[in-house]
Amino acid sequence: MTLRFDDFELDTALYELRRHGELHRVEPMVFDLIVHFAHHPDRVFSRDELIDAVWAGRIVSDATVASCIKQARRALGDSGDTQTYIRTVRGRGFRFTANVSDTDDAPPGRFATAASPKISSNDPSLLILPLRALADTPELVRFADALTGELSSVLTRIPLLRLSAQGGRYLDRPVTPTTREIHEALGVDYVLEGSVQAWPNEGAERMRVTVHLTDAKSGFSLWAETFALNGPVYDALDVGVPMIIAKLEPQLHRAIYQTVSSIDGEHSARQLYLEASGILALKGWHHESFSVAADLLRRSWRLEPGFALAAAHLSLVRGLGHRFGLMSDREQAWAESLDAAECALQLDSMDSTVLGYAGCALADIGYPERGVPMLRKAVELNPTNAQAWAALGSAYLAGNRPEEAVVHLRHGIRISPLDSRLSIWGAVLAMGHLLLGDRSAAREQAELACQRDDRCYMPHIVLAAIHRRDGRHDLARQALGNAYRIKPDLTSEQVVALVGQKHGMRLLAL
Repeated sequence: MTLRFDDFELDTALYELRRHGELHRVEPMVFDLIVHFAHHPDRVFSRDELIDAVWAGRIVSDATVASCIKQARRALGDSGDTQTYIRTVRGRGFRFTANVSDTDDAPPGRFATAASPKISSNDPSLLILPLRALADTPELVRFADALTGELSSVLTRIPLLRLSAQGGRYLDRPVTPTTREIHEALGVDYVLEGSVQAWPNEGAERMRVTVHLTDAKSGFSLWAETFALNGPVYDALDVGVPMIIAKLEPQLHRAIYQTVSSIDGEHSARQLYLEASGILALKGWHHESFSVAADLLRRSWRLEPGFALAAAHLSLVRGLGHRFGLMSDREQAWAESLDAAECALQLDSMDSTVLGYAGCALADIGYPERGVPMLRKAVELNPTNAQAWAALGSAYLAGNRPEEAVVHLRHGIRISPLDSRLSIWGAVLAMGHLLLGDRSAAREQAELACQRDDRCYMPHIVLAAIHRRDGRHDLARQALGNAYRIKPDLTSEQVVALVGQKHGMRLLAL
């Protein structure tokens, strides 16, 4: 079915929002919210009614609903001030004001296909099956539903990963089909499923969550793990989501990278992008991976000049390379980063990932007055965008605002606790604590950052600077020696870029 109003079309079979025929990407829950409004124009819905209808009664906060409303308005070119389509009815809820018409575009005899569309894009796709509550208690059922929804929301931050909205069709089936059958029915690449059960623990509330990631086409299990969570429900949810995502997200990146890198022949622009993203996610952020990723992203952008993500990611890699001296062609890196960021923003200035990458790049090459507002917008559009949170903290540190830097960097690390970028983020966080005069916290974060990726020299330099400030010159020399071991061609400019002119020169004098 296609719902039409003004210049917009909502294709409920393909899960697409189009304006003037041009596709506009929106998150699954935002799309579902717009579809619900379009099915019921002029009707006022309270927040609770929206939660029942769109979130199927799952436990979601008022902030989540408000964020979804805001993103729906933005997708329709609307805002809280103009309220052209989604109007706030004070004290009652929200009303959709457009005149909507609908058509059934399914050809005769093809109803089943229209009702269960296959994923047709070459982008990787994931179906999240509703987590099963292994006891029919209301609290456990609500927790399972809420955890399913929260995982779905966070996983939208993985660029190009398509999340199938068909998981609900398996909710009430006594026997779930095999992953191979799901692949044949929907065309998805990966399936995430699991269960939740109460676990007695001397009277305390406790739950065990088991999660499985499967290659849908082959049926092979890619990863599985069990997590123990302490209640009550809201506390378990806050702790459980980042705990599960921390283990799941790297496995998804690994699976996508292995699939793309094994493809024979010439790669498409998106496959090149996924390969670059996989290299950075799996091999860490350091000078070698930056060079390889930059080349892949450059090729991707050349193949598809309208691919905003490739341009934005290239701007980020080259911008960071310029800031920290990770590229031998530093001036060319600055120019390419600026050009790629400008082009990416012209192509798509409403995507959280694009804004996060381009905003970070602009701040890194000396335009924080432009980069910081973009990064704020990125986290507003997608509060789970850990990269944008950390980039915003890094930009605040560069602007000599260490207190705000520490807050934003800590939050970025908290919501993405096993991210491959944590070695760099931790080094910057340690510098924030050092500038605040808290050398104990600075040393703790620098040591942790060193442990996270031994291939990254940056935290070793920061740790050396902290040891020197503490008068531990032998430890400072040892940490600096580790940095030279990792990067034998380390220059004084690269040291200064990390810890500043004063700390850098005194450290090198050792």
